[in-house]
Amino acid sequence: MILKQPQKMKAPFKVFITFSHPKTSVTAMGGAEKRLVETLKIFCREHDLQITILEAAPSLLNPEITCRKEFVTVNLHAKGLLGVYLEWIVWIWKAFFRSLFLFCRVKPHVVLIPNNTLPNLFLGYLITRIFKTPLCIVVHHIDTPFLKHDSKNYSLYNCYRSIHYGRFVSLFKTVATYMSFPLLKRAQGIMAVSNFTAKTLKNYRVSKAKIVISGNALDSDFIDAVDPYSTEKVFDGIFVGRIAKEKGVFDLLKIWKDVVKVRKEAKLLLVGSGLELSLIRDRISALGLENRVYLRGRCSDKELYSLLKSSRIFIFPSLFEGWGIAVAEALACGLPVVAYDIPALREVFGKCKSVFLVPVKNVDNMTAMVLDILNINEKEWLKLSLFSKSYSRQFCWEKVAKEDLKLLRIFKREA
Repeated sequence: MILKQPQKMKAPFKVFITFSHPKTSVTAMGGAEKRLVETLKIFCREHDLQITILEAAPSLLNPEITCRKEFVTVNLHAKGLLGVYLEWIVWIWKAFFRSLFLFCRVKPHVVLIPNNTLPNLFLGYLITRIFKTPLCIVVHHIDTPFLKHDSKNYSLYNCYRSIHYGRFVSLFKTVATYMSFPLLKRAQGIMAVSNFTAKTLKNYRVSKAKIVISGNALDSDFIDAVDPYSTEKVFDGIFVGRIAKEKGVFDLLKIWKDVVKVRKEAKLLLVGSGLELSLIRDRISALGLENRVYLRGRCSDKELYSLLKSSRIFIFPSLFEGWGIAVAEALACGLPVVAYDIPALREVFGKCKSVFLVPVKNVDNMTAMVLDILNINEKEWLKLSLFSKSYSRQFCWEKVAKEDLKLLRIFKREA
């Protein structure tokens, strides 16, 4: 009798993730957070993958993500953007000392940073320098000037000032953006979500050899299963995103003020939260739009898709995007989209017949486009809706996770 030799257990591939994100009391889950949550679900199905994640509390991860989770809590109770920046600093140092302990126990092959915010970049850089471990970073978007090159105000600082950020905040945001480039250059691998993001990195002398473009996606099956909030279209327009100046929400109120001059009963829904929520409420009152613009803060994905399916147009006057998950989700819900013509949206959605891009900061053009779509008949609207749904089908989380894993596994072979 010949006894079979027991098969050797495959050595696990160990990945360490640091995940700093805004508290849910500050803003709802953004595209970077959603991307990590969705790709982690797929990573956790890989039998040889051993993931340890150090996350800011409270957690955004759901129970089906079965990796080892450790949490760092910061409770400063500071308000405004300054409070957010102070929490960044405290989180970095608390997470740094926790990481030292975890690294000694886990001994990971690679560190994955799921977004290019400074807290994650600084922490990733510090621990990988100490332990000489490869660093991989997912880069979503990098703020770039949206003013014309021939404008005398062409600079990132002046762009922030042009959307009414104060001098201190504009300076801080500009410095934070430019501080990220030396840290990005020290990464061994970068997953860019779009060609535009990759090109921006190359322009700032991040090596082309380090960059792969793995994209973004959505969960079409989940979205299809959600029923509309109402059988009728309750809202003429809807916006989804962080309530912040760079998302164009103040432009949107100007647009809607002009829309209701023509369509007096038109209703707009703003879905999202952020530090400027109180400013938006005040602006709605100042423009006399209390019965025409409605605010809905954070909500579950199911409720979000239900509200999208109960609206006629998705309006997205955002000034800085790396890909545009909110646009993709609106398309999957069957909405035509009107947005500013920024590079990432042009790259990802420019070929979609139901996405209408207008010049950046041209409020009159966007108003005219919104009114044109609101005025079309039901047959034409349904045609646009079919274009939207069909176009969104190409975006799949399985493809994104596969590309990310392909890059990560290079560092196990090199270890």
